Amino acid sequence: MKYIIILLCTAVVVLAACTKQAELPKTPEEVVKAYQAYYDQNRFAEAKLLSTAAEQKRLTDLARMMESESADSTQFTTVFLSIKCRTKGDSAFCKCRCKDQYETYKTDFVLLRRQKQWRIDAPKEERYEFDNSEIEGVVDTLFDLIDVEQQQQ
Repeated sequence: MKYIIILLCTAVVVLAACTKQAELPKTPEEVVKAYQAYYDQNRFAEAKLLSTAAEQKRLTDLARMMESESADSTQFTTVFLSIKCRTKGDSAFCKCRCKDQYETYKTDFVLLRRQKQWRIDAPKEERYEFDNSEIEGVVDTLFDLIDVEQQQQ
């Protein structure tokens, strides 16, 4: 009888351990590393678990684009040479120095804490403002080159 109780208790503990979800990373640094590892391997479903709604949409769009590529050509291995995160309230800003199989580079991550979990936010779209005089100068130069080429013919 004693062995049956021990066996049943062991079975309950094993079953509870199997059904427990994997624990998500807690700190901004851990989230950045885990997210990047999923991203590098095109494991976008897992990366979405560590993302805000805006980043989840971006990952869905990216996954669609990647469908036409061969899996090996789109996978990376990123090594973090340094990560420095600043937090303020429910926001974190991480400056990273990374290296992949092609280059060493700097990149930034913005994280937001939602429901007690840090999540990667979608990067803000960069807007470029052009000085009209610069554009006019380029256009004038192109026309000048066309005129010179026509005169030489």
